[in-house]
Amino acid sequence: MEPSGRPDALFHRLSRESRFGFGSSGSRLLLAGLLAAASSAPAAGETLRLSLRDAVARALSDGTTVRIATEHITRAQAQAREARADLLPQLRGEAQGANESLNLETFGFNSSALGIGPVVGPFSLLDFHLVAALRVVDFAAMRRWDAARQGVTVSMVERRRAENDVIAAVAGLYVEFQRAQAAVENAAANVELFGRLRDLAEDQRRSGVGTRVDTTRAEVALARQRTAWLSAQNARDAAGLALLHAIGANQSVTLELTDPPESENLAAPPVEDALARARADRPELESLAAQRRAEELQASAERGERLPTFSAQFQGGYNGNHIGDLLWTRQIVGLVGVPIFSGGRISAREAEANSRIRELDLQRVDLERQVEEEVRRAILDYESARERSRVANESLALAREELELSRDRFTNGVASSIEVDNAQDSLVSAQADRIAAAADRERARFALWRATGQIRDLAAPREAP
Repeated sequence: MEPSGRPDALFHRLSRESRFGFGSSGSRLLLAGLLAAASSAPAAGETLRLSLRDAVARALSDGTTVRIATEHITRAQAQAREARADLLPQLRGEAQGANESLNLETFGFNSSALGIGPVVGPFSLLDFHLVAALRVVDFAAMRRWDAARQGVTVSMVERRRAENDVIAAVAGLYVEFQRAQAAVENAAANVELFGRLRDLAEDQRRSGVGTRVDTTRAEVALARQRTAWLSAQNARDAAGLALLHAIGANQSVTLELTDPPESENLAAPPVEDALARARADRPELESLAAQRRAEELQASAERGERLPTFSAQFQGGYNGNHIGDLLWTRQIVGLVGVPIFSGGRISAREAEANSRIRELDLQRVDLERQVEEEVRRAILDYESARERSRVANESLALAREELELSRDRFTNGVASSIEVDNAQDSLVSAQADRIAAAADRERARFALWRATGQIRDLAAPREAP
């Protein structure tokens, strides 16, 4: 069944699929009325033609989840630049102007012996200088920078995981809208079909073969299908709003999907192949590996706190009492720092980092089991959905044949309208089962792709033919 919400397409499809060979002006007027109502509905705005890849691309570019993950990368990059700054030369300029007086006795001078008062001044002081400092050797700072850069890698992998979740969600919403659209088309076809059956019951009553009960029963069945058609339209519109929201599109547009509602009915890959791909492509596993590397670098940074550091500093400038008597002065300092006792701070931080590494190792083991379970379960669900879809197709074919036979028996007066009514109900149920089974199979297919990491292929640009 091709997804199309256009009334003219629906009319031609129903005309092609009219298998029963009967009808009347009443049924055609009923169908014309339904199609006219659909075509006269107020336009919701422009039409958005959307393939699944287009929907994924929109969600990845405009969706909130991925944009937040991108901000995490930006923040991690800023933290890496901050850590790197500790290893770069630092340059600072300072200017000072002061007018002060000093008590010489506070500096240990005996002012009476010098023959002057204890307070000198007031006098002016001008000082202009530059200070340059560099950490020449600091293993801890180098490892902290490495850990911060690894944090950027972790954020990038986490964004890929967020993208996979978004792709899987959009694929599910896309399938749901396809299912809802197929239900609308099917309900419209049933309204047309049940209208023809109602006309047949009326013709049988007029010819004396049928009864008023038969006509009433057909009218009730037709009314049920009209209600189902309206409910299907509402469900389709709700599914469209959910998809438009997920891709960040204007929800006033009319949505039209361009991909077929069903893919090729391929078998699931072998379990070992699926597991191998999952281990290679699942971003959750890659994220844990990147986090472990970051924690190893952080533990190395904590151990580096025990090593000596060497810093160099240069300070030079002009100072004096007045602008005219400023003189150049400078200072060059080399500083070696050796940690002797930190009160257990370094050991505590190192133990904390090692604990996080062991925790990540435990998470890795559990995640590998979870991934394997998800892959095996997804394969089982997909194969089960394929089988249900096959059975649903067979059941629908049998239901159509049953309705045709019961209609012929009713036309020839050898069966009552109850048999036709039961056959109608069976057909409606079989149609609904067939649509649901097809949608379940597509959802199971995408769930399998997500479990193996293959879902990301939907984000890749389509290759040119």
